[in-house]
Amino acid sequence: MNEKQKKTLMIAGIAAGALILILILLLVLWPKKAPVRPAPAPVAAAPKPVTAPVVPVAPIQVTKTINYAHDNYRTKPGDTLWDIAKRPEVYGNPELWWYLVEPNEEIISYIYQKPSGRWIAYVLPDKDLIIPREKYTPQEKISQYQRNLVTYAVDLGTYSSQAEANALQIKLRNDVYSAYIAPAANGVSLRIGFFTNRKLADFVGNEVTKKYPELKSFQVAQPGQEEIQKCRDELRKFFANKMKL
Repeated sequence: MNEKQKKTLMIAGIAAGALILILILLLVLWPKKAPVRPAPAPVAAAPKPVTAPVVPVAPIQVTKTINYAHDNYRTKPGDTLWDIAKRPEVYGNPELWWYLVEPNEEIISYIYQKPSGRWIAYVLPDKDLIIPREKYTPQEKISQYQRNLVTYAVDLGTYSSQAEANALQIKLRNDVYSAYIAPAANGVSLRIGFFTNRKLADFVGNEVTKKYPELKSFQVAQPGQEEIQKCRDELRKFFANKMKL
């Protein structure tokens, strides 16, 4: 290879190298296009609220129950709901005694109506009586008592001797049982009364026959109005005097 050929080959190599260098620089320095992102989907407009026509609704009649936010009163012998309602720390008004009926049914021993029309409700002594702060007793409950009132007595048997019945009556009364003597077909009956709570009458009958061996059995009777009227006031006076009420 002569000098001329060598020179030509060298020039071609230099030109090729320069061309490669230029291409590399173009690849490095050429501005890159930002990636093409898809256009955001159009946001649908929120639907306008549809206002339904207002239809007037009749108020719902709710049957109210006792509000048992309450105070308590410890009952004493001879207490009636009338007397308790009259106390200043209770309602200060005896006419409101019906408000005490529903929450205290279990400790009411006897309810009756006097000939004057006034109602009396006796309660058991030494019990916690509930006094609702909200004065409410449903009228249907009052009507139910007045319509279906039944009086019970504990019948402890018939005695041919008035003296024998008197001796047992004294024992029972000294033990604060409301014992009384009523006429019977073959002598006299010894009874304890009066109750409008049948469960309480059964309880008293069981208690007395367990306590007194001479009393073998009992039955729950429903005395007539004449017997009730005759003996009720006598019992009330006797115990009022005994308890010094």
